[in-house]
Amino acid sequence: MICAELFTKLLDSKGLRYASGTLQGGDTMVEIPFDGNVAKCVFSGDGGKYYSFYLFFEKVPAEKMADVLFVCNDLNAQYKWATFYVHKNGDVIIHDDAILSVENAADEAFELVLRLLDIAKNAKPLIMKAIYA
Repeated sequence: MICAELFTKLLDSKGLRYASGTLQGGDTMVEIPFDGNVAKCVFSGDGGKYYSFYLFFEKVPAEKMADVLFVCNDLNAQYKWATFYVHKNGDVIIHDDAILSVENAADEAFELVLRLLDIAKNAKPLIMKAIYA
């Protein structure tokens, strides 16, 4: 997938660590370590121009689910670039989708990673407080 290849070349040029591979359906996933977690960038569709970003946070104990959902709702209202939700397996996830153009796929995907990781950094204390307070 050309967009994923361009993105990993950009990561290489910046000396950043990542892992990449092909998923069962043929999509490419690039994993970037971040603050004890892993950000997952999935490139799919024609040339990999359909981009999805996922960052998994902590598992939510059943007794904290309502508190975490309330925080996710507040974060969704505050950050228009990202969606916060609790996955069916109980993990809090930050997610984003985009359509990339091949001409600037690497820069677009990298900019989204930077923005979403910054949002995650700002949101993490609120999420952790809801889980562990």
